Amino acid sequence: MNTSILKRATPKMRITTKILMGTTKTFMGIALMAAFTHGQISNAQSAHGIAAVVNDDVITTYDLRQRSLFMMATQGIEPTDEAKQQILSQAMRNLVDEKLQIQEAKKFDQTISNDEVRNGVQKIIVRNDISVEEFAQRLASAGISISTLQDQVRSEIAWQRIIGGLYGSRIRISDAQIDETLTRLSANADKPSYRIAEIYIEATPDIGGMNGAMQGAAAMIEQLGQGVPFPVLARQFSSAPSAAKGGDIGWIREGELREEVNTVIMQMEKGQVSNPISVPGGVYVVALADKQISTNETFYTLSQINYKIKDASELPAAKIALKAAAEAAKSCDTLDEDVKDIEGIGSNAMGEIKAGDLTKDILDILAATDVGKVSATMETGPSLIAVMVCEREIRGSNIPSREQVENRLLSQQEAQASRRHLRDLRRKATIVSR
Repeated sequence: MNTSILKRATPKMRITTKILMGTTKTFMGIALMAAFTHGQISNAQSAHGIAAVVNDDVITTYDLRQRSLFMMATQGIEPTDEAKQQILSQAMRNLVDEKLQIQEAKKFDQTISNDEVRNGVQKIIVRNDISVEEFAQRLASAGISISTLQDQVRSEIAWQRIIGGLYGSRIRISDAQIDETLTRLSANADKPSYRIAEIYIEATPDIGGMNGAMQGAAAMIEQLGQGVPFPVLARQFSSAPSAAKGGDIGWIREGELREEVNTVIMQMEKGQVSNPISVPGGVYVVALADKQISTNETFYTLSQINYKIKDASELPAAKIALKAAAEAAKSCDTLDEDVKDIEGIGSNAMGEIKAGDLTKDILDILAATDVGKVSATMETGPSLIAVMVCEREIRGSNIPSREQVENRLLSQQEAQASRRHLRDLRRKATIVSR
């Protein structure tokens, strides 16, 4: 096992129950921070100094303290000098991004209603089995306003609309992309499935590039080891689209994630958290919430094109005829009609065949053939044949449908567009910190 990449599980790193669900423990820091916050917040309320200016919008020192204290309280972090400095830096980055997102929403006349914000807040705190009102009271006991969470939710909703509006109509997931993904899943159908949560820290210049991202990831792991729930950290710190879901990306199979992450996951045990995983552009921290050995089976619906040969001298003509048939074949439904005029070619429907009933050589050929396409030729006794893959279906546990695969690919492309667009806004903005 590569211990330089993967952290060995210890009792405090066994966080399975905290990976995908919040706990009331997220409030543990509020009482601890009460004395610390009251004095500072009362001063901030009277001063309302300027912490930063983002284009024409101001981030006040009160805004910054509120967000910092909210992050520390909901994460149950003891307010040491080091922790406060780290949280302060991240809070400022979050507030700057939110200002840019709201400014972009205003440019496109997007208005987020209070009801939408209230529903968004409720979704976040529902795991704690309390109402928004009780949550607000607990925050207020430490002098923290619920408005800091409401502002964050408002910007998230606005940004999702902007990205959907700007890029939703441009992003197209082709059948070929879906087929390629399903082909890969088919090839790995008998391999384990993993329930994954992620935190992605983008290596932007304002956090010190890759070094800063690595330090931030290490800090996330330390907080997880101290019992802070994964969803809380993911929502506040992750740049991945899964942040809105507490980092949960659901069930994945080997090969679905980028190679650097996939390699680490395959070595992890249930409940374990990885060390920082460096990838181009940033750093991941992943948690393995669950792992299952699937009992899946791939089913193929096939049609055959064949050319009967009497001796080896007919092979060249047979290959030419089969190539012509493959080019003429439009679909399984029209196959007989498509190839009927090609001399020597016959066709027939093979029906549904279970992968377990096929040889490895044939499975390798089918795995390399997209749905609706004709395979490479194969010699079987007195015939040269090729098969058209009419359907490929994986049946069993945790197998995504075509629609789910399409949605996942769409989310990945929207996430890339989101990161690029926000990076462009940062680059063009006038941001002055005081």
